[in-house]
Amino acid sequence: MNKKVIISVIALLIAIVILGAVLYPTRKKSYEVKITIPAGSSETVVYSDMEISPKKNKLTIYSGEGLGDCEIVLEPIEVREENAYDETIYITKGMPVKMNVEKGAWFKIGVNIQNPADEDIVVYVIVEDVDLRIA
Repeated sequence: MNKKVIISVIALLIAIVILGAVLYPTRKKSYEVKITIPAGSSETVVYSDMEISPKKNKLTIYSGEGLGDCEIVLEPIEVREENAYDETIYITKGMPVKMNVEKGAWFKIGVNIQNPADEDIVVYVIVEDVDLRIA
């Protein structure tokens, strides 16, 4: 290889690294929250085993794998305003839902799905810009 090609490749790699470093902090990390609907379940709402804590006052939720149109519910675990989260929201596949929430509070996500089948159903809800912990 000649010297100009090597210098061009190095310059391109440096530019990619710098661009990645500049853009990375602006990207929101998303997480899949698993919710298992037990076989034969007739519960109105089934909650995840994971808890989420929004990093901002808005929570963005997407319908994930196995989840169609349904109602989503937040169950407050550690919040200052208990009565602020008793409304359900409706989620549609491919459309994000944004909710006003308490920054730093902890919630479980629930879905309004029944499962009359003989096997568990596993669905996923995708959330952005949160901290996670196992309940």
